[in-house]
Amino acid sequence: MAGLMLKAGWGLVRDSGRVFMEAAPAGMNPWDIGQKAAALENVSEVHDLHVWEVTSGYAALSAHILVEPGADCHAVRQAVERMLHDSYGIEHTILQVDHAAPKLLTIGGESDHCADPHGPVHNGGGRNTPERGRGLL
Repeated sequence: MAGLMLKAGWGLVRDSGRVFMEAAPAGMNPWDIGQKAAALENVSEVHDLHVWEVTSGYAALSAHILVEPGADCHAVRQAVERMLHDSYGIEHTILQVDHAAPKLLTIGGESDHCADPHGPVHNGGGRNTPERGRGLL
């Protein structure tokens, strides 16, 4: 009987620990989510992506999405939200959507929009490279 209580108790402590530490939900990989979002049409870049569990079984996501110049940023936001809901079951999103600056000349692969993006930078259009801000991962 004590063994069953310990096993059940451990599951509760583990699950509540993930919520308390704001860890990514079990089975969700933030890197994969960022890559999939960056691969959507008219998405130039995704960075500052955070996914966490608000309560057991309820995930939330925040991210900064850069949209190709001239594209409809509202349609892109809706496409990202639909992908997150359909692929990962994420219903609560906080998305900052901005237009990317037109690229005239890029030296060093730095991000034009944020001086110091936090976490991996996911580039759209098949240009996904493992960059972290100004340096490599």
